[in-house]
Amino acid sequence: MKNKLAKIHNKAAEVSELLKLMAHADRMVVLCLLSAGEMGVSELREHTKLSQSAFSQHLGVLRKNELVKIRKESQQVFYSLADGRVSLLLNALQQAFCPPDESDKE
Repeated sequence: MKNKLAKIHNKAAEVSELLKLMAHADRMVVLCLLSAGEMGVSELREHTKLSQSAFSQHLGVLRKNELVKIRKESQQVFYSLADGRVSLLLNALQQAFCPPDESDKE
């Protein structure tokens, strides 16, 4: 039990920081969209109500903290999730808050 408690204390700050990064509503939308697979930056942008500048800043935060990665193809930039822990957390959150309904099965 002592070792487990020490591990919890050691990881608490790391987990807290990850959750803080994910906790912003606009970043959460981006991460949820990317949980379905890679998307182009312009397609991601279409799903937000943010200005171009604010959207770019949020993507920068996600990139800087290595939650997403980019792939460039010619003039296009594609984003995808870079951290497997984010995928696991998003799956749990989607099951808890966005369970599939009958219309999702069509």
